[in-house]
Order: sequence, then structure tokens, then C-alpha cells
Amino acid sequence: MVDFAWNGIGLAAPLGWEPSAIERDGLLLADGAGPVCELKWNRVQGSFSFDKHLKRLTKGNRSAEVRAVGPDEVPSDWAGALDRLAESGLRARSFLWRAGENRGLGAALHHPGTGLACLIQFFIRSAADEAPAARVMATLRDHTAGKILPWTMFGLAARVPADFALDTFSFRPGHYRMTFWRSASGGRSGRAPVGKGPGVRLDFERFAPASVLLKRTTLEAWCRDRLAHAPPTVLPVEGGPGLVSWCGEARTSLLRRALRRVVRTCGRAWTTDAGNAVLAVTATGTAPLAESAFNDICGSFTLVPEEAV
Repeated sequence: MVDFAWNGIGLAAPLGWEPSAIERDGLLLADGAGPVCELKWNRVQGSFSFDKHLKRLTKGNRSAEVRAVGPDEVPSDWAGALDRLAESGLRARSFLWRAGENRGLGAALHHPGTGLACLIQFFIRSAADEAPAARVMATLRDHTAGKILPWTMFGLAARVPADFALDTFSFRPGHYRMTFWRSASGGRSGRAPVGKGPGVRLDFERFAPASVLLKRTTLEAWCRDRLAHAPPTVLPVEGGPGLVSWCGEARTSLLRRALRRVVRTCGRAWTTDAGNAVLAVTATGTAPLAESAFNDICGSFTLVPEEAV
């Protein structure tokens, strides 16, 4: 099984299921034959309507027939998976859908304690697909109530303090980047839009292949030239051939000091023993990140061993 964790949601999927589309609050997994699983989620306040969320499935596809079903109308493995989810606090209502020759099995999920609302559906090509769907469903996890949010995607894994919100992300050949934002006025619950106003931006970057990228340069020089938030020219960089780090003021002036708008930056970049990659973490903004927290974040950022996927 392959572990995926993305913006508060986690699950394990069979080998061969890969993300084919990623949204801030959505995932579409596919195998060689096409889509196999789709998830969409958000956090709601107050009352929750299963009927309302099920109607969202037909909003973009009027030809689909969606029908809520009870435990006696779903495979026993599926019903057992929902029972296990209920033990973690997730309420569920199952549904079946059909559009022409295509059919699916899914559930609307809600966690009253965290406010998580999730729609998950599996594309069922034959009866043999029902048991794997149930196994995947049983692994679904709600991470939104924890102090740390894990993320695992495309062979990378890390842990982020829960008061950071996912801002932007990009997974391009040779360069993966994820950006999180914590507002100085209240983290994920702050009023300022994500990425705007005083706060701190946390960047994770992965580059490959390291042997080619560093062939004619040093890691320090490469970082100064290529990182999204590279160390300023005047800021010294410590370390050696396989690990460099820096911490200090990126932008400052008498006016910035008076207004408490000095921009500080911390960064660390290193080459991996396996995977032939350069990993980098930077924290930049007017609301400094504690050194211990930054060290923990850097320590969590790693390549997932191939045998684990």
C-alpha cells in the first residue's frame, strides 16, 4: 500500500494508484486504466447535511444517477470499513452512482468534532474492485484536529505545524515545491487571506537529479541561484558539500524595525544519500519561526523509501 497525506486527509492506496489531479482540497487517484478514487473535502461549521453534499456529485454531471443506500445495500467489506471509520468519529452515508455503463461506490463523511466534510467515491469497473475500495476506505484518516499535519506525496513526506495553511504547490519533473503560510494574526484561523499580510512562509522544495545540478557548482552557490527564497547575498551560509544552512535578516531598515516589519529568513538544504536529490526548507517572513520548530520541520522532510511505496 502507498500512503498519501494531503492538507488534512490521509489514506493508503494499492501500489499503482497515483495522483492524476491534485487540488487544494481534492485528490483524484488513477491507475493504468483510468480514475479509481476521487476525494473532495472542506471544513464546515454548524449543522451538516448529507443530502446537500450528495447533491454536489450530480451538479456537474446531470446524466449520473446517485442514490443514497443503507448498510444492507453495500458489500459487507464496505460496511465494515465504515464501522471502523465510525470508531474514529467519522459519520458516514453511503451512495451508489451510475452513468451509462459506468458505476461507482462512495460515501459522504462528516466529523462533528473537527468539522471535516468529505466526499469519497470509487470507480467500480467490476465486482473485483469492491474489496480494494473498502480496504482503502478503511484507511481514511482525518488529521485536521492534530497539532501537526503530515503530508506525503510523490515520494516525499514531511510534517507541518497545524497552524500553517497550504498556500501553493507545484509538482513538475525535476522540481517539486509546496508552500505553507502562517498569518501573524492567527495561523489557519486568521482573517487575512492565505499568503497575505504579516506572517511567515514555509517552503519545501525537492530538486533532482542532484548529481547533474551540482556537477559544476557547490551546494551553497546553487542555493543562492535556484531556491525560491534564496539566502541574501550578505547573509553567510554555514555548512559543507552536502549540507548548508543560514538564518538572519533578509530585509531590514530603520523604518522596518520601527514598524516591526523586518523580514527574517532561515533555510537549510542538503543532498540525500539515496534518491539523488536536493531537499530544501526555507522559512521567510515578518513573524519568525522558532528555531526548534524549524529544526523539527527540516528533520521531518524526507524521501519516502522505495520499499515503502
